[in-house]
Amino acid sequence: MGTSYKYRRDASRLFIAVRDNEKRFKIYLPKESSPVINGNELDIDFVEQEDFHYAFEWKGKHFQCELVSRDQNKAIVKVNGVEYKYSLESIFSYVRRGMIAGVVDKEIDNSIKAPMPGKIVDLFLGEGDLVNVGEPILTLEAMKMQNEISAECNGVIRKIRVVKGQSVMKDELLVEIQSIDV
Repeated sequence: MGTSYKYRRDASRLFIAVRDNEKRFKIYLPKESSPVINGNELDIDFVEQEDFHYAFEWKGKHFQCELVSRDQNKAIVKVNGVEYKYSLESIFSYVRRGMIAGVVDKEIDNSIKAPMPGKIVDLFLGEGDLVNVGEPILTLEAMKMQNEISAECNGVIRKIRVVKGQSVMKDELLVEIQSIDV
């Protein structure tokens, strides 16, 4: 029997920060653990001292932070007296802005096709959900074996073309993913 997942990403706490020098950071702030920046979990504890003033320790050094200003998705943050300008966007607005601008830089066919004929046993994600490389998307049963089909890129699930219980043929389109390159 295959593994069963109930998986939903807290997308409201995942965003992209872009510095004024165009350097991008993919930031995930889980409620129960340390922040993850560009895939690396960092041992950082934030302490709010007063309105918009924070302190944190990282690698044995103490940092004082202040949110100087915020206007829509633009923010200026002062860390130990040095100002940094950022554009902060949810992962969805980041993808949407790229689509509106017609930027299809590395638009690769990220469609997931059935590797063999079989039956869809389970779907773990839905349209609009975020997915990382290697995360399971669905289970395909073939020859009495259950195979997890995983994402081959980081992105947003654009379209799911199958339903649970559906039989599929080899090379049939299962899922379309809009890749996110950050």
